[in-house]
Amino acid sequence: MIPAERRELILRVLREGRFAAVADIAELAKSSEATVRRDLTRLESEGLARRVRGGGEIAASAQGAAGVAAELPIEQRKGIMTEKKRLIARVAAGLCRDGETVLIDGGSTTFHMAEFISGLKLQVITNSFAIAVELVRRSRCTVILNGGIINPESQLVLDPFAEDMFANYAASKAFMGVYGIDETGATNTETLLIKTERAMIDRARELVILADSSKFDRRGSLWLCGFDRISTIITDSGISDRHRELAASKGVKLIVV
Repeated sequence: MIPAERRELILRVLREGRFAAVADIAELAKSSEATVRRDLTRLESEGLARRVRGGGEIAASAQGAAGVAAELPIEQRKGIMTEKKRLIARVAAGLCRDGETVLIDGGSTTFHMAEFISGLKLQVITNSFAIAVELVRRSRCTVILNGGIINPESQLVLDPFAEDMFANYAASKAFMGVYGIDETGATNTETLLIKTERAMIDRARELVILADSSKFDRRGSLWLCGFDRISTIITDSGISDRHRELAASKGVKLIVV
């Protein structure tokens, strides 16, 4: 990986989680930690990142910087803040009951739900090839996957007619990750996916958002839904008091792991 590509990768990692440890970045970039520290120093001098103890964080000016991809490939995103994501996914799986029909949107946090629902007998409807494969391989669930084109990076099934497919189902819960949550509700970034996600929300009695604390006060370019549609948010202990109060004021159940 040439230096420019490596620095772009670092920005994408920081933009995904706001903070990343040097060791995690080095593993993703297949570079030494010393090289990553030098890259962070350069990005800091350019006003794009900030070096902090043990790693780096994205600069406010770079949150919407042109040329920086909004999403990393899922295989890389799964490696960012893995333990927090697994904790959130485990709690989400605990909300499922045998015999339920649930919708699971593709994402690096929702992916980990497959591990924790493997002992349940559910009907799972998903737009994620990665989740479908994992559930077929290790669970007792009946898996329904929409048709379409599989994006090799996100492993999501992109289908312009997915709304029609989801309209045939009724689910008790939809589990969904988001790019950001602020005072207006939840947002995402993928233009080809947003209509599918809205259709999934429409077919569920309850919407459960899986979002680590870095997602708060971050806004994607596409409106997903307001707080009136969100039943529960599962997040980690890094959430601020202000955001706890926001969820309470909106009547949303907040589960902190």
